[in-house]
Amino acid sequence: MLARLNQGVIHRSTVGKKQEYCEVIAVTSGKGGVGKSTISANLAINLQEMNKKVLLVDADIHLGNIDLILGTRSKYTLADVVNQNLPLEEVIIRGTGNIDVLPASSASIDLIDTEDVFLRKLSAAFSDFNHNYDYIVVDTGAGIARNVISFLLGADKIVLVITPDPASITDAYAVIKVVRSLNQTVPVFLSVNMVSSADEGEILFKKMNLMVQKFLDSRIIFGGSILKDESVARSVRGQKPFMVSFPNGRAANAIRVLNRRLLQAPIDHNNKNLFDRLIKTKKVRLEWNQ
Repeated sequence: MLARLNQGVIHRSTVGKKQEYCEVIAVTSGKGGVGKSTISANLAINLQEMNKKVLLVDADIHLGNIDLILGTRSKYTLADVVNQNLPLEEVIIRGTGNIDVLPASSASIDLIDTEDVFLRKLSAAFSDFNHNYDYIVVDTGAGIARNVISFLLGADKIVLVITPDPASITDAYAVIKVVRSLNQTVPVFLSVNMVSSADEGEILFKKMNLMVQKFLDSRIIFGGSILKDESVARSVRGQKPFMVSFPNGRAANAIRVLNRRLLQAPIDHNNKNLFDRLIKTKKVRLEWNQ
């Protein structure tokens, strides 16, 4: 069923038919400035192009910029669902590439550090929407803050974005170390951004995977290399994702490769909605911090 648009607002009855399950993909990084949010937005758009129903969640609570990347403006955020009892259908907007977007960049609360009652309110509000989507792409914050790790533990698959910058590599390894200390099975895909050649990205992946095998007794999956591409910078400046403005560019093709690898990886399906998962992982987080 086609979604009716009213000043960018998605109405609950028109989002689409229910799915058997919804897969959550969290996109994260060890440090900021590596292109995480740009990859999140374009990943979601490409999934939509593959006839998947997609929700993009801006979960970078303090420094979210999905709206800038998509060239959209949102009147409300998740904070309004919690604090003003605003219906979720008035918060979800239609973004570039026909994806739905749940903005949280200006939220006045921290979704994970808040009281359980707020998470349960979000969970109840989201329950009618969870099965309307095939995929939820979560753009997390960078680093290993408690809220970031909670989103990662609530995901079915994780995309970890790095660059050749030594600080990015070190911080990315820290993310893998924390995730693997809490969950040994969730697939972690390493996406190497801003490299000069595909070989450079693959070499960097092999070095990182070797460290993970040696010191963490685990493995990561190669999500592919995203080469330096002027079209990416141009799309960011123009606030129009490169999957739309430069669909045949090198960066767009790299996103397609990443998505194919993500879709091919098996998972144990979790029927709980995103915020139910966060309630569950919050207990794990507290044990980890003790």
